[in-house]
Amino acid sequence: MLNVLLLIISCYAAAALLVHLAYWIGRGRSGKGKHYVLIASDGQEKMEWYLRMLRAFSRWMGRDVRLTVVDVGASTDTMAVVERWRRSGQEVHVHARKAGVNPETEVGKRSHDGVSAVQMLWLLQAEGIVSESEHAVLVDLENPADLSKMPF
Repeated sequence: MLNVLLLIISCYAAAALLVHLAYWIGRGRSGKGKHYVLIASDGQEKMEWYLRMLRAFSRWMGRDVRLTVVDVGASTDTMAVVERWRRSGQEVHVHARKAGVNPETEVGKRSHDGVSAVQMLWLLQAEGIVSESEHAVLVDLENPADLSKMPF
């Protein structure tokens, strides 16, 4: 009876040790976070939901998530949500661009002020907002196909 009890306790201790070891090994690898760049244009009534879900994803996965909101003509209510989020201590960077959204480009992707998604990332890299090594995820909140890039 005592042998069985010692076997159970040793198995439990070995399992706990392996879980802690896996955590410490994986912690170094998952240290890199993701950078989401949200393009906010007019009519983004779900901005707070997007911000909350990205923060929840960050907590669930144990990875840092950097957020940048690019304002390309967002309503004052949308930007008020972002500012309230920033004042509450959450790290959200805001980058303002000229207002106005052009119609569809020839490749079928929306462009903002004549700037395609790839060019937008290049501009953000040139301005030091996004680094080249981050592989930022650019999400146009007006484009339903881009919402599939979100982790939820």
